[in-house]
Amino acid sequence: FDKNGNPFILSDVHVYNTQKRTWDKPINCRGESRRWHSSTFLPERQLLLAFGGETTDIHGKNKNKVITSDSLKVLDTEIMLWYPPAVSGDTPTGRSGHSATLIPSTNEVVLFGGVKGSKWLNTVTILDTVRWIWTAPKIIGSAPKPRSYHSATAVKIGDHHKLVIFGGNNKTSCFNTVHVLEMTTSGENETCWKWSHPSVQGQAPFPRTGHSATLLEDGKTICIYGGWDPNDATESGEENIFQSSFILDTEVWSWSMGP
Repeated sequence: FDKNGNPFILSDVHVYNTQKRTWDKPINCRGESRRWHSSTFLPERQLLLAFGGETTDIHGKNKNKVITSDSLKVLDTEIMLWYPPAVSGDTPTGRSGHSATLIPSTNEVVLFGGVKGSKWLNTVTILDTVRWIWTAPKIIGSAPKPRSYHSATAVKIGDHHKLVIFGGNNKTSCFNTVHVLEMTTSGENETCWKWSHPSVQGQAPFPRTGHSATLLEDGKTICIYGGWDPNDATESGEENIFQSSFILDTEVWSWSMGP
């Protein structure tokens, strides 16, 4: 908060050591001020990609106005230095509450959904992190409803990955459906992406947004934890925040209760 008690958007970086269980704040490592952005780690190159979110307009007519960003910045975690990559192609519109998921087999980041102002999105844009090129791929099948603050988990099936989308919300609805986006080949032998919507057995979680989705060690099971439903307040007006966890088996497509 500033001296007047107003919240402001942060730009600092903190690093958590999982072995020592300690926090560290690198020196001279401030990035762009932003919130509700995505952060995607590229382990082979030790790079952290930050895209979108909301930031403060420091150059426009209405200084300090909160605006939606389409900025992409990269943090080299070996030297703790931020830089703007020389990207080209079909840059996606600015957004917040989107997902940006690495597909390890292709070194691509898949950007899906999000919200800009009062417009929710269900578009897909691919970032080639080797050549730094944005593309809007050809997609077959029906896309899920526009949403933000969903989860998008890359699951390896055979020699390729599928992107498993769960939950999220828009202005009027919160979701508990599962959707899959994967690369395929069209009838013309052209590489494209395909949406599918598996029928999942078992008791599904309540609709939720802002939850976590963690791929477990077996490589096929996703643990969904927490979240909330902004459209389902209690009688006292309090937000309905979930404490439960659920297990999604992406091999047989079934739900079960988590720990």
